[in-house]
Amino acid sequence: MISVGAVRSRFRRNLDVVESQVCRMFELLQCSLAEATLALTSGDEARGREVVEGDAAIDDLDHQLEASIVRILHRESPVAGDLRYLVTVLRVAPELERSADLAEHIAARAAGGLGAALTPELIDHVQRMGAVAEKMWAVANAAWCDRTPGAVSELELLDDQMDELHDLLRERLQAGALPLGAAVEMALVGRFYERLGDHALHVTERLVYAAGG
Repeated sequence: MISVGAVRSRFRRNLDVVESQVCRMFELLQCSLAEATLALTSGDEARGREVVEGDAAIDDLDHQLEASIVRILHRESPVAGDLRYLVTVLRVAPELERSADLAEHIAARAAGGLGAALTPELIDHVQRMGAVAEKMWAVANAAWCDRTPGAVSELELLDDQMDELHDLLRERLQAGALPLGAAVEMALVGRFYERLGDHALHVTERLVYAAGG
């Protein structure tokens, strides 16, 4: 007969697996985002293709994470704080997976040669948007690891910066900064960065629930 202590120990190990999978998703996403921005601003099509190909690893991890949680819910019947944590992970994981898709979409434009069409001013603008997005995800990652939902206020300020950069990009494109085809693609890239910021904010907002709020 398995003792209560052994059951509890197994449960904690399973929760540790879930946490390691979430942290790995954060890590892969942040890497993909940084590489996608670099690929686009440097015109490195090969780097862009590498990011696109690497997106499958994040998708696989998302599936593994969901399977881990389903097993825990089925076998362990968690309650209180542990249940809140698992529900939060189920909400956070899709945000991470969708954000990785957005980074992949940026990288796909880089792989398609969009970087070669960008003016120096637009390259600088993309770098600024990328820097804000990377900062937002670094804050979100730290908030998750440290369980600090108070980071929401910092992310709201960064999200405002991203929105301003997105609006400015649209103005520049509407003013004819690029030929029509490239302008359409660049407008999508701007939208991808803006959504990346939104997802980082949403992930951190989920911590309020995980903390019992």
